[in-house]
Amino acid sequence: MERLPSTKLLKEILKNYSNEVNILGVAICDRNGFIIASESKQENEEESDAIIGALTAMLDTYIDRIKAEFGTTDNFFNITETGDRKFIFCSMGPNSILSTLAKQSTADIELKVYSEHIASKVELILLGNQYVSPKIPEIIKALSKTRGGQLPNLAGEYSNKLILTGDYQVGKTSLIRRFVENRFERDYISTIGVQLSKKTILLSETTKLNFIIWDIGGQEQFLLNRAKFYNGANAGFIVIDRTRPNNLKSVEKWFNDVKKSVPRNIPIVIVGNKSDLTNDIVISEEEIKTVAKQFGFHYILTSALTGENVNDAFLYIAYRVVENL
Repeated sequence: MERLPSTKLLKEILKNYSNEVNILGVAICDRNGFIIASESKQENEEESDAIIGALTAMLDTYIDRIKAEFGTTDNFFNITETGDRKFIFCSMGPNSILSTLAKQSTADIELKVYSEHIASKVELILLGNQYVSPKIPEIIKALSKTRGGQLPNLAGEYSNKLILTGDYQVGKTSLIRRFVENRFERDYISTIGVQLSKKTILLSETTKLNFIIWDIGGQEQFLLNRAKFYNGANAGFIVIDRTRPNNLKSVEKWFNDVKKSVPRNIPIVIVGNKSDLTNDIVISEEEIKTVAKQFGFHYILTSALTGENVNDAFLYIAYRVVENL
């Protein structure tokens, strides 16, 4: 992946967002409301300035309310409706607020899914990560179309058993640690047998999902014990290391292993990890896409080191599980 200057990369990410979603304009602002980068669909420069001006004016109006309501919270999502427009404010870190202006017809779940994805990328760039892909993963596009465009309205608290499978040292434990604790450790002990983690996320104001994450060791000596770890799973990741030759062939092995204990169809995602190691990658996105299509899975490219697309992978599973309730 070519390294782009941060300002150019931010503009490209906003342009991709604007092309994918029916929005009028979008701006990246700091926590005081000052614009860092912006994008508008209006071809006329005057109309474009008016759109961005409306965004910043609304943000100025609501900035104190946002600070009062969310305080120092890094992550938040808010939709404010005014007339025939929606103003969306989203933050996925301490450095920025993604502000979007959309028509009333744009689905709430589409705005939430894309906003959180784009806001996460923005934070990575502002934190100085050298390589962040401006591309929007196919899994995000699929996720934005769930539940008929509506946010989950199932009031209550639900649980989801998610199993992570894959060969040893592909990064399963690092992915979980990044999702649960938002940190990365270069040195850690490989999982022996199984390790459990838990994280609760809010899908809406009334819908809470508890992730029970089973990190299943990839060593062959645990083959006979894995069946009991799979039982009761609602969803699964098959994690591969994109820098390891032939590791993509392991997908079929792990899928067959899971099917023996979980015969019903559950959402499964191929996670192509270590995507930050651009000089060492030997498994291309097209190869992963081909295998995913073969098995009827979705796929996503992640980096546990930087955190890129990690939350998106888990969020996709969360929505799929709730969608089937």
